[in-house]
Amino acid sequence: MKRKNCVLLLWVITFAGINININASVKAQISDSQIDVVNLFSDFGNISPEALSMAPGHDYPFEYLTKRASIRFIEDEDGIRAIIDHLVRIKIYTNDRLELADASVISIPYYSADSMERIQNLEAITHLPDGSEVKLQSDAVSTSQLNSRYNIMEFEMPETEQGAVLEYKYTVNRRYIEELPDFYLSHRVPTREAFVTLQNERFLRYDAVLEDADFEINYSRQEIDTSSVPMVFSYERPEPILVERWNAEDIPAVDPSAYVSSVDDLRGKVRFLISEFGIPRQPLDNSWELVAAQIRRNADPEELLEDQHGLKEIGDEISDYFETKQAAQDSIFSYVNETVLYNKLNAVFVDDSLSHVLDGKPANQAEINMTLLALLRGAGIESYPLYISGRDAGRINRSFPSPYQFNRMLVHSRIDGRNWAMDASFPFSEPDLIPIESYNEQGFILRETSHEWVDITPEKSRFDLSINIDAELNTRGDLSGTLSALTKGYPAQRILSELDAGKTEQEVAAVTFLDIYGREIINSANVRSVSSDSREVAVDVEFAIEEYASSFSDGLDFRPMIVGYLYQNPFESTQRRVPITLDAPENLVINYSVEIPEGFTVDESTGRQSVQLSGAELSERYEIAGNRLDYSFRIDISRKEFSADLYPELRRIYERWVELSNATWLIEKQSL
Repeated sequence: MKRKNCVLLLWVITFAGINININASVKAQISDSQIDVVNLFSDFGNISPEALSMAPGHDYPFEYLTKRASIRFIEDEDGIRAIIDHLVRIKIYTNDRLELADASVISIPYYSADSMERIQNLEAITHLPDGSEVKLQSDAVSTSQLNSRYNIMEFEMPETEQGAVLEYKYTVNRRYIEELPDFYLSHRVPTREAFVTLQNERFLRYDAVLEDADFEINYSRQEIDTSSVPMVFSYERPEPILVERWNAEDIPAVDPSAYVSSVDDLRGKVRFLISEFGIPRQPLDNSWELVAAQIRRNADPEELLEDQHGLKEIGDEISDYFETKQAAQDSIFSYVNETVLYNKLNAVFVDDSLSHVLDGKPANQAEINMTLLALLRGAGIESYPLYISGRDAGRINRSFPSPYQFNRMLVHSRIDGRNWAMDASFPFSEPDLIPIESYNEQGFILRETSHEWVDITPEKSRFDLSINIDAELNTRGDLSGTLSALTKGYPAQRILSELDAGKTEQEVAAVTFLDIYGREIINSANVRSVSSDSREVAVDVEFAIEEYASSFSDGLDFRPMIVGYLYQNPFESTQRRVPITLDAPENLVINYSVEIPEGFTVDESTGRQSVQLSGAELSERYEIAGNRLDYSFRIDISRKEFSADLYPELRRIYERWVELSNATWLIEKQSL
């Protein structure tokens, strides 16, 4: 099949499912094979005595005894649908209430937009150790909106206790068959058995992609003849149904090590993308070019922007007040960011108009950012939608072209050769300050006739604090003085958000800088924006901490890290096999000037030292002059991603940070 024909066919299949008029030959073959040859649910409710009495063989509070799925296809009034049956069994080994709740609360997300997926056939049973059963009641099941595209069905397994086996089943009825939901083989606890079967119809085939599987996965295929046509050579018989199966046993738990982009990036899974369709089957072209074409056909952002004449006029009017496009962009962003009311729903595409967004009515992420995009276009700024996968959904697999890998929409602009990433739904932000959850690896820019992958490296998306403390220590160990701080990036955004939520300046200052001491140690606090065109925030605090230093007969035991402390290393002293992903780059500079009491001395060396590697450094400086102790610490982490082989070095920097936070200096009383 020629490339053009492949694209046209996929356009027909995409988003709304297959709703085309299938010819009689295909219909006959569909109806002839609409049977479930796997029958996954036939085993539901049959729990052996061995399963109820088995021992764990590990230290986890529960495990998956089995996780099974079966995929088949049917035709109904909405076209061809994928029917995906799930059967799950969980064995409980704990009586801890929190761990029991973790095991027994079941969440099933499903794609609800455009009625793409429905949950059917839900049943659940708790099999108690004495052999009795408790069934889930229908009124115990609730459904809520997860975001603009997904709902989540939740329930708690009844009467869960140690030794019980939890069993539930459900069916996902799915309209969109070009891509099938991922099947996860590994979880946060061990899995004894997991398998998925794919009952291919005669008119379609799928490519299966295995991801993040560092364990053995067995693949098998079986051809099953379901035809009623007599086995006579003169009769034309349809080809058998192909059933493919992927299974694994004794799957280890996923190690959710500190600082990973997403646990989903570590979980072994099977992904399915359609590769052939039709009678006879024809190969389909799956590519990101096709994904771009699908978006333009079904949710074209350019078509939406063409109709936004009023918004473009506003952007044009704002730009007239500024000499540079960057200044105009800053002003437009602030106007949108301060006007809109974000409804807390992430979204990729706009389903309705944008007329309500600047009226302060609730709007989702895509609606807000498309409004920003329209204003930027009106100001003559090169700007386009930037589709990404948030960290909650893991990184985009570029070898698996699918619009369903996107779950957020940002705005990308280019001014004088510099790229900017923006999210106007992120309150109190600015261009290049995006939510941590959106600070993932790469994004997909969609232009009128092309697309581009870009690394997401927004310069202002960082933890940036510069703190100066000028304090005095008395003979009783009381510490008093002033703290002056300049905050940028995420700390400044959080401060402004907390003030907007109604917290006092004293409360905000205490939580941000002095949280372990309590807000009563703050005598006064002043929080202010540095300038009208900047999101930088300055904080000035007067504080007094009684008995900060422990007093002994020979002197004072003084903790030098008054603020910016880190008391426990987030990196474990083990080998690392996955990359380190921090929330964002970090720059923390703390300068201390502490006056010690007359008649006391400090036995600390003057000088400098540092621990560093490529992209990260901890540096220290000490100086003693008379009764004044001047010292500083700087943590500079300029990168967000580090390879696994840098784990020991990065851990050493954090270990030194912990040592400083837990260190004490003896300020000795001089002998008379």
